[in-house]
Parts: sequence; C-alpha cells; structure tokens
Amino acid sequence: MTKRLENKIALVTGAAQGIGAAIAHQFEEQGATVWRTDLQQIPGERTRQKDSASEDDWKSLLAEIKETSGGLDILVNNAGIELECPLEEVTLDSWRKVMSVNVDGVFLGCKLATDMLADRKSGLASVINISSVAGIIGFPFQPSYNTSKGAVRHLSKTLAIEWGASKKPIRCNSIHPGCIDTQMLREASIKWQDHGLLPDGDRMAAMSGLCPLGTVGAPDDIAHGAVYLASDESRFVTGIELIIDGGFVAQ
Repeated sequence: MTKRLENKIALVTGAAQGIGAAIAHQFEEQGATVWRTDLQQIPGERTRQKDSASEDDWKSLLAEIKETSGGLDILVNNAGIELECPLEEVTLDSWRKVMSVNVDGVFLGCKLATDMLADRKSGLASVINISSVAGIIGFPFQPSYNTSKGAVRHLSKTLAIEWGASKKPIRCNSIHPGCIDTQMLREASIKWQDHGLLPDGDRMAAMSGLCPLGTVGAPDDIAHGAVYLASDESRFVTGIELIIDGGFVAQ
C-alpha cells in the first residue's frame, strides 16, 4: 500500500518536541524523508540545531538539503515561542524576540525555500505554517504572541495568492491549533492561572472545560492535519486556515 507522503522530502522547524516532533514523526510514518531543526538538542533525536530566525542558518540548511536530498517538497514552519503578560509589561525587546521567532522565521523559510519548492519535478509543493487560534481570535495577556500568529495567518494567505498568480507550483496553508497538550501550553497555563483566566486547581482540567469536546488535544491531532495538507490529497487546497481546536473558536 502506497504511503501518503511516499518519496517526498520535508523540512519541519521546531521539531525537537511537541507539535513539531509529532508532525515529523507522522511524516516519516507516511513515507517522507524528514529534516528536523530546532534550537534545542534533544538526546537521541536526529534534529539539527538551527535558529529559524537566522538567515544564515536557513541558507546553510537549504543548501545541505539540496546537496543531500536533491530538493524539497514540504516545508512546515512550526518553530515558535510564547509570552504571557499584559501589554504594559511587554518590553520592546521581548516584543521583537517573539516577532523574530514567530514571524521572521516563517518569512525567511518561505522566501528562501521558494525556488527549491518550485523546482520539484512533478506535482505541487506544500508550505504549512503553524499559527494558532490566537491568530484568529483575541486572547488576553499575550498581545505579542497573538499578533505574531495573526501575521502568520495573513502571510500564508498572501503567499497562496501570490504563488498562484506567479504560476509557482506551491500551495500554502496555515494550521491553527487550540489547546494542545504540550510543554508550551503547560507553561503558559501557569501564567493564565496567575492572571485569573483559569480557576485554581487542575489547570489541564480547566482548559479541557474551555473546549466543547471537553478535552485538550494531542500533538498528533495537529500532525494528522499536517499530513493531509502535505499530501496530494489536498492538491486543490491553498490559502485556508485549518482550525484544530476541539470547537473552541466556534463558541
């Protein structure tokens, strides 16, 4: 039986843990050759230590991929950071740090990988940018994160239209996770509780109660959506925002 990503070459940023690790694993399960990058080095993981906000790191990585694998079919811009504090406590430096990782990294990946993605011998390449439900709706005490994820959403739509208009064979879509059980969410929930957004007690139970399905999601829930957008099954899908959130934004 043919796997859904057979013979495809993929790059996943922020792949050391959480959603990025789940996407990389599911891609490999579906037959893709996967390049993983992250600022962190995880023992036993095949993850290159690269800074997604560094133009030099992007250039050296893409050159290595081209030399070793011959090209690129799928790019997943997943690397991101979160900052939970009210606007008056956001410094210009911390604002720029969030934008650097969450927006500049996506911009650089899309810009510098365009030629490789467009140069595939057949079919359409796929760019998947990981945004958030916070890029669609407002959420208090994280203005820089919300703004950065809104930028990712809009950049994805813009590139879908631009690449289509310029006849580049590249699709571009964004995924918008809701409450997904990752280390980032668990750390953010501490701050949300401090700010009174969650009641005292079990934070994960409280977040589960925010979703109509009554539970938080798992990284694999996002990974399955990414497999669909990366595969030829979604060949006619570009410029969408795939919301995977247990019904959170439908309320």
